[in-house]
Amino acid sequence: MDYYIGQLSNRPLDKLDETVLWIVRLGVYQLHFLRIPDRAAVHESVSLCRKFKKTSATSFVNALLRGFQREDILLPHDNSAHSLAIRFSHPEWLVVRYLKRYGVKLTENLLQRNNQPPTPFLWVNSFKTDLVDFCSQLDAESIPYEVYPQLPNCVIVRYPNFSRHILYQKGYCFFMDLASQEIVKLVQVENKLRIGDFCCAPGGKSVLLASRKSANASFFCSDVNLSRLKDARKRFELYEIPDRNFVQADFQFTGPFQELFDFVLMDVPCSGLGTLRSNPDIRWRCSEQDLKRFHNLQFNLLKKGFDILQQGGELIYSTCSTEPEENEWVIQKFLSEEPRAILKGKFYRSFPEFHLGDCFFAAQIGFIFEQLIGQFNFVSS
Repeated sequence: MDYYIGQLSNRPLDKLDETVLWIVRLGVYQLHFLRIPDRAAVHESVSLCRKFKKTSATSFVNALLRGFQREDILLPHDNSAHSLAIRFSHPEWLVVRYLKRYGVKLTENLLQRNNQPPTPFLWVNSFKTDLVDFCSQLDAESIPYEVYPQLPNCVIVRYPNFSRHILYQKGYCFFMDLASQEIVKLVQVENKLRIGDFCCAPGGKSVLLASRKSANASFFCSDVNLSRLKDARKRFELYEIPDRNFVQADFQFTGPFQELFDFVLMDVPCSGLGTLRSNPDIRWRCSEQDLKRFHNLQFNLLKKGFDILQQGGELIYSTCSTEPEENEWVIQKFLSEEPRAILKGKFYRSFPEFHLGDCFFAAQIGFIFEQLIGQFNFVSS
């Protein structure tokens, strides 16, 4: 919309009063996307100027919106970063990054996918039901669904307001993106006795971990945000998950645990740039400068998580970001500074062009026994 406005305005957009700019954006949106009569959209926009005491801008707003009605403004169609950013409503700095890594065709496909609604994946709560019974209840109510066979208890339910359905309200399932559910491909906790999920809120991956652990394993969930931690606890209660231990802690500065863990999940805070279909506003709230801040935070959290891992243990580091500063660069820096750590396998990435879910990154890191230090190459590929 800002491109359209910029083509019609006789003033640069950064020189416009912020309230007036938002009024014009709302007016252009109504004219372009909604079935509101043109005259009503223009009239309402001018009225908003008066309501917010911007009467001096009424003529400008009226003229610009009338011009938008008359003019047939075409979006640029070349493959430059600037044009792609306008055409697909992405920040130009992010498009520049995509083009450098993926080239034009893959970038166009990714930008297009980012603007599509997310696929409604559910995880069926194995603590309260099983996949067969759950699907039988959907069949009984003629609710359309698809079982996703590559993952356990994964179902796509395309049904309006399914979050209000009794099955959802009573904790028999919950929405969880495919990329997040695929962490089960990496998680091997059946033989682990002390398991920790740190940065656990809102708790979705914690539930998947709990569903795979053995009955005699200790399971701890921790997060720095007390309110979000309480929400995660409520989810565990709703889903009837036993053996839940919740601890508030800021792992950047301290670790509250005296005993070591043999499995640690660090699903660290990140930019969320891999979740633009589910969270489209992130593209405008996140800046390129934020990536350095996230990198430093993530590196510190990874070090703290590894500090509470015992020899022979395993840590999974994960983000929902597409950007290397938050993914490969964090792991590579950590491995170069920590001789006791080894990358197990290759980096795991999901990419929307080839994947129904969000973008997701994960790496498996092992704590090798002291007598083996020096026998491994720690450079990842």
